[in-house]
Amino acid sequence: MATTNTADRVLRPVVALLYLNLLISVAFAVLTFLHKDGILDYQVLHWESTGQANPADRAGTRASLESVLWIRPVSVLVIAIVYVRLAGRLKLGRRRTWVRLLVITVLGLAGLVYLVVAAEFPDWMRAGQAGQAVVLLVLFVLLCTKRVRGYFTKQGRVPAKV
Repeated sequence: MATTNTADRVLRPVVALLYLNLLISVAFAVLTFLHKDGILDYQVLHWESTGQANPADRAGTRASLESVLWIRPVSVLVIAIVYVRLAGRLKLGRRRTWVRLLVITVLGLAGLVYLVVAAEFPDWMRAGQAGQAVVLLVLFVLLCTKRVRGYFTKQGRVPAKV
């Protein structure tokens, strides 16, 4: 039983941050779906004002931006599947699970920083992406602590005999 309590104490904040990040992702995927026209209008105007699109081909620009806009909801679905699987495997204490989570966290953080800095989204979306980046940054720092790192071994945790 001591092993389960240790696992719970070490892993609870990691799993909580994983699911918080997933919740934010799902919320913004839903908001993207609900406000897609406003987001597309914002992007089209931005592209036209910066010379990236021809104002005469507004429909073509909108169509190409709309196809890119749907990448986020689809990626959220994929991430959801990966997160649920990773959260379930964390208690096994395998080092490779920790490494996978660390890599996914770093890639997610890099992607969010790119979206905040370079992508043409309305300010409310950038604020949400920045908030999500903060959650991933905290998760990264937590994963790098000695306590969490030490929980994961190359062989994994051996279940306690009852």
